[in-house]
Amino acid sequence: MALVVPFKAIRPTKEEAATIAALPYDVYNRQEAYEKVKEQPGSFLAIDRPETQFAPDVDMYSDDVYNKAAQMLNQWIEEGRFIQDDEDFFYLYELTMDGRSQTGIVACASIDDYEKSVIKNTKIQGLKRSRTE
Repeated sequence: MALVVPFKAIRPTKEEAATIAALPYDVYNRQEAYEKVKEQPGSFLAIDRPETQFAPDVDMYSDDVYNKAAQMLNQWIEEGRFIQDDEDFFYLYELTMDGRSQTGIVACASIDDYEKSVIKNTKIQGLKRSRTE
């Protein structure tokens, strides 16, 4: 049986949620992400796509880029834009696209269970996930 447990999320405050909310990182190519972050610098996309904080010739997979994401997240937490729940929870989500909805949970799970296929990889082969693929 899979080990699935609740956790204490770090999430936007109610006041910041609308500003921080962003589409998934993989729906933007690098230039689109840069333009969106320029328009909305308080969006989580600035952390999700931290290469937007650098010149276009900087390797988006460099340690400096990943370190920038961590620095920004920590700064936003310190500024009070994010809070951490006091208790462990399972979190529910619902996504709706093209008239179809899916509901799921966010929780912690064992990597061993994933590697042993106790938890299945649900990636749908052939599904186009971004305009840049």
